[in-house]
Amino acid sequence: MDGRTTDDEGKRETRSTGFGQPVAGVPNADGRPPYDSPTVAGSSVSDGAIPSVVFASGIEFEPRAGIESSAVLPTPVDHTLELHPWSDSGASGSAAGTDAPGPGDDALAGVGSAVTGSRYRVVREIGRGGMGIVYEAWDVFLERPVAIKSLQVYGDRPAQLQRFLREAKIASRLNHPGIMAVHEFGITDDGRAYMVMRLLRGQTLRQILDARSDPADDQPRLLAAFLQACQAVAAAHDAGVIHRDLKPSNVMVGEYSLVTVMDWGLAKVLAAWEDPDHGVHHESPGDGPHTACGALFGTPGYLAPEQARGETEAIDRRSDVFGLGCMLCEILTGSPPFRGDGPADAWRRAATGDTAEALERLKTSGGPEPVVRLARRCLAADRAARPADAGAVVDELVAYFESGQRRAEQQLVRFFDLSVDLFCVAGLDGFFRRVNDNFHRLLGYTEPELLSKRFVDFVHPEDREATLTEVSRLSRGETTLRFRNRYLCANGMAVWLEWNARAVPDEGVIYAVARDVTERVRLENDLEKSRRDVEDFMENANVPLHRVDADGIIMWANRAELEFLGYAPEEYVGQPIARFHADADVIADILSRLGAGESLAGHGARLVARDGSIRRVAIHSSVYAEEGVFRHTRCLSFAVGATSVDERLARA
Repeated sequence: MDGRTTDDEGKRETRSTGFGQPVAGVPNADGRPPYDSPTVAGSSVSDGAIPSVVFASGIEFEPRAGIESSAVLPTPVDHTLELHPWSDSGASGSAAGTDAPGPGDDALAGVGSAVTGSRYRVVREIGRGGMGIVYEAWDVFLERPVAIKSLQVYGDRPAQLQRFLREAKIASRLNHPGIMAVHEFGITDDGRAYMVMRLLRGQTLRQILDARSDPADDQPRLLAAFLQACQAVAAAHDAGVIHRDLKPSNVMVGEYSLVTVMDWGLAKVLAAWEDPDHGVHHESPGDGPHTACGALFGTPGYLAPEQARGETEAIDRRSDVFGLGCMLCEILTGSPPFRGDGPADAWRRAATGDTAEALERLKTSGGPEPVVRLARRCLAADRAARPADAGAVVDELVAYFESGQRRAEQQLVRFFDLSVDLFCVAGLDGFFRRVNDNFHRLLGYTEPELLSKRFVDFVHPEDREATLTEVSRLSRGETTLRFRNRYLCANGMAVWLEWNARAVPDEGVIYAVARDVTERVRLENDLEKSRRDVEDFMENANVPLHRVDADGIIMWANRAELEFLGYAPEEYVGQPIARFHADADVIADILSRLGAGESLAGHGARLVARDGSIRRVAIHSSVYAEEGVFRHTRCLSFAVGATSVDERLARA
């Protein structure tokens, strides 16, 4: 995005270089209004009227420090900043002689050599806005990547410098991992104020929300990220600071799913918390972008009613709570509460506090009921009806997550204890960590006995090697399905268990369920013995026998058949049965009848022996089918005289 706007007062041109924020009044690519439009700050409001410049010259495109996004094209900057820090860290000394900029010289190819006395080497421009530019840089002294936010000019507008300094001081006093840390503040040789911050990598909540196809997508992860954002704002509220511009584009979901609340440029220190000894004060006339008639701070689609009306003295922690409610509404429903046809329309809706349509959307969103109730309370037009601060929002969210966890644990316990199967959690160290009562009922050991020994010690010695092999597969992330082994009972007997299991290597545990299949194994063994007995009988019978599949291929022949015709097994088995019939029309008729499901009794045929002689036989055959589908036929051949065969052929 490369939007431009002109400041009528200063006649200067400003650019937005890709922070996922559309120019005010311009729809997004999908046609919806730009709810998360650039921040509006310092535009006077009088008697409820919207000044004509609010959404034109009054917009400042705030650079988001440290954002790395595929939407931002890297712009090489061929210089190193000469920085003169305003800090008491003493860590800004010369780094002369340090020509290794970081993890690899290639990363800074073409950027330029470090200037003697410089601490930060600029890598590239991340983005720029009306007030400043954000760079990715390398801290030569401490050898770490940083983000540098530089105020472009302030000249005859010292309020910009004052606001920039206030932002740095406020961010510095908020010691929380979810708030952007400011390492240093200073002035460059050419007079530009700057602040050095932690470099963040990730996506803004705005980008994540825009990538969803449905509000229900990824909702648990988004709610977890939202909780982290609320915790950061709660820390600010505890320190007497309100943000005043909470919206998805000011929330970064970074590496390891860590969430950071950014851009404290519109933050306000509450009067009771001002710190005159360190230069951090609440706003007063002349100390911020406002007029005697009031001021409009924030982003139109996410403004609390009192904020939209410019009621500066009424803006407090509960105004931030409304902003959190707006984000929660968008997570649950897909859009913020004020969905106007542009920033001006969104502002009007916010100023009236008309959230009826948003509350109805929340009601039908299908989101978790406790979270929906919380969102509705946060969006109350009456400040007194909202949670008191972000800490109260955190408490309700934590209660929701904990109650969900308790319900899940209770359901797991019921499922664990009431199941007829054996459920267990085992460690990759080879010990049971939890077993249900069915282990005791089946094996006879107490729970302490089961937990005190390696589970392989309960396995039958003949099955231990196979069990350890299966555990090794599980530890590599593979899944176990229907693995069987024998467990030794306390009474010395053995039972067969069939296991399904999956490991979670990151947690170092295996979740497994087993079923007693001892009786099934006995039946399977009996069936297998019967099958072997039948096969042995057929193989050793003195009557020629063979099986033919549905394609007419010989599957098997017993010894008597091979001896009767004189063929070796490899010459006979696997060949078409028609090859060994003297009469093609006869075998075709036989196969046709069998394919139709008929059985044959004494069907005459002439077979060709290996020596070329003819063997006259009477064939008895039956069909084996599965689910009505012909699989193979079993045939017995009885040798008969020539006259008998001729008669049988004639009858056929």
